[in-house]
Amino acid sequence: MKINYRQLSIITFMSFIALKFLALPSLLYLESKNMSMFVSLALMIIDGLYVFVILDLMKKSGEKNIYEFMKNCLGTMLTKIILILLILKYALVVGNISKGLEFFVVENLYSEYSWFVFVLPLMILIGFMVYKGVRNIARVSEMVCWAIVIGLIYIALKALSGIDLLSFLPFFKDGVQPLFNSAYIHLSWFGSATFLFMLFGFVDFRSEKKSKMIKYVIFAILIVQLLYFVFYGLFEITSPTHNYCISDISQFSSTYSAINELSWLVVSMWIVAQAVQLALYSYCLAQALKFLFDIKGNILPIIIVILYLFMWSFIGENTVRMERIFFSSFASIVTLIAQYILPIILEIVYAIKNKTKRNKYKIERVKDERKEKNRDKKEIEVNI
Repeated sequence: MKINYRQLSIITFMSFIALKFLALPSLLYLESKNMSMFVSLALMIIDGLYVFVILDLMKKSGEKNIYEFMKNCLGTMLTKIILILLILKYALVVGNISKGLEFFVVENLYSEYSWFVFVLPLMILIGFMVYKGVRNIARVSEMVCWAIVIGLIYIALKALSGIDLLSFLPFFKDGVQPLFNSAYIHLSWFGSATFLFMLFGFVDFRSEKKSKMIKYVIFAILIVQLLYFVFYGLFEITSPTHNYCISDISQFSSTYSAINELSWLVVSMWIVAQAVQLALYSYCLAQALKFLFDIKGNILPIIIVILYLFMWSFIGENTVRMERIFFSSFASIVTLIAQYILPIILEIVYAIKNKTKRNKYKIERVKDERKEKNRDKKEIEVNI
């Protein structure tokens, strides 16, 4: 079953904000200090541009899935290598979301409960959503999207009064080098358009309006920058100690009991949004495994993904420690190739192949025209 362009826009919007409000703001501050907002802004703009590059490839592929399209462009062997790279990217994102969710819920919200009480239902939910397919994930994203948006804006506006604007000054105190270092180290938290590769052949472009996707991408960037502005304005040099951006902002702005309850309702909705994103990237991981190993049916890849998720629950590290273990240079290189280099290569190869086909067609057409002229000339000679 295909999804329409509006649903694709909403999924893209949710993907852009998915990993941005947990540990990432505090991690960015370690290298880029009060310039962290500029790092996230630059990388999100680049991600936004790549959305349209990948969408262009998606339209060129027609009804082909990503495996068929890459195989046609790059050949079987290179396609398999790229699929392994995409599997690594999806696996890292899935691990990041699942572990972040587990620590956020079990260690911060409901510490009296065992991790198993949270992890087991989550695995069942993710397995079911992946089994039902991307259309099911798109519909759930539509249901929770605007509740999340309203909630994020609400807690940001409630905390604005506590911001010290002078804490952002001076800009570029240590030059621009820390910004580039921070962007590279934390690159794996971005690459927000890579999920689009696994939607090749599953999008109905008949209702396409490019302005709709542009609006959603810009809106996602603005919301992230608003929350980051509030976060860094509130916590300043203590930002690295605040590992859960959204809950820390909501706690700061909750002075009355009624507001406190409403803020935690926003946080609870954010947990739902994270679960939906976990399902989306688990779906991508299952699809990539299916293509790589030519697996018939969906059950086996889903089981593999669920077992992989369950394995992450035994890793006793929080998101910040995991950043240093799993999401350092290796993950940055994977993201760099999977999102930022692969689409350009595919565009170039597709253009070259198309040009070659057009040239062959022109040559064949010229040959046919010459044959027809020679045939007509012979007929005229015979008649004479």
